[in-house]
Amino acid sequence: MLVLSVIASLFDWPLWPAAILAWLATLRLLRGLPRASRRQASLLLAAGALLWTVALLRGTPYPLWQAFTTNQTLLMMFAGVSFLTLATPTVRSGEASSGSRLGTLLGAHLFGAAINLSVVFLFGERMQRDGRLNRTQASILGRSFAAAATWSPFFVAMGVALTYAPGLDYLALLPWGLLAGAALLLVNLADVARLDEPFQGYPIERSALLLPCLLAVAVIALHLLWPTLSIPLIIALVAPPFALLLMPRNDRRTRLRRHFTQGLQGLAPQFALFLAAGVISTGLAALLASLPDGLDLPLSHFGHWQAWFALGLIVAIAFTGVHPLIGIATLAPLVAPLHPDPTLLGMLFLMSWALGTGSSPLSGSNLAICVRYGIKVRHMLRWNLAYAVGGWFACGAVLALHAAAA
Repeated sequence: MLVLSVIASLFDWPLWPAAILAWLATLRLLRGLPRASRRQASLLLAAGALLWTVALLRGTPYPLWQAFTTNQTLLMMFAGVSFLTLATPTVRSGEASSGSRLGTLLGAHLFGAAINLSVVFLFGERMQRDGRLNRTQASILGRSFAAAATWSPFFVAMGVALTYAPGLDYLALLPWGLLAGAALLLVNLADVARLDEPFQGYPIERSALLLPCLLAVAVIALHLLWPTLSIPLIIALVAPPFALLLMPRNDRRTRLRRHFTQGLQGLAPQFALFLAAGVISTGLAALLASLPDGLDLPLSHFGHWQAWFALGLIVAIAFTGVHPLIGIATLAPLVAPLHPDPTLLGMLFLMSWALGTGSSPLSGSNLAICVRYGIKVRHMLRWNLAYAVGGWFACGAVLALHAAAA
């Protein structure tokens, strides 16, 4: 699927052959999905099928094949990024952890920007004591990693923003994404600073930042040299060879075998979510296209105030276990007739992903922290409420700055 997607994107060929492989692979691994993932994907597919049925009965001009291919570039990017786990540094057992709060926060943010969820276990295994993390450690780790979604091209969130905000330019978005990420980090740091508990962090070395820095430079350079190449395509091209070059030499064969036999199969829950989200999003778009006058929203335009309230709504829904992707995929076709500013829409989507996954105790990353390091979900919920509200206001300030600069 990955190879066919890259070739089709490079030569502007149809994506449906790669999409067929993505659907077949996901269906093949369906029985191995966690129950929650199966249930959520099934509900989304059922809702999407219902929307498509009504739209087709109404004679929608929207092509049905879009339901199966609309998120294919995201799946290509997802598969490419997964190879970056091969370059994760080896955790040395018994090594003391002596990093500061600020160093650990910045390290989790920058390293997480490159290797995504792997940073949770890379840092967590070094920081844990007797298999547990305290509140400060868990808060810094989960939130700082997720905050990188506001700007990192290696987060699938960026691919989602580029897909659902037509006309979005990554380089125009980058400074605002960096500002939003910095704002969320400051809120996180302020929240944990008031906690009076011992902290054992992750010692950051200069060599550890080599991977994220090289990847960021490579993506931006390729985007400037070949602006016709999309960001998801650039990432799918760059990530695998960089991972192979930078992976530890003494563990290459084991890591490669593990990735091809277990790592790629582990993408099945995310693939199921993205494929189902594509069906419901295109179903809604097809239904809207079948209406003669479109949907009469109580809005005449979609500006910064509307984006801020939408951000709060998506984050609030994320606390119920609904992934921000669902809110994004539902909102995008609704506001499309209002022709919102692509940069504003991209900011909204990335902020929703960063704050929603970083604060919701039911997000994949926070659930992983809870399960692995002995934290109760209800405790994570209580810890993150203040961060969610503070992050919402901080993102609102960034949106206000964007409005003033527009």
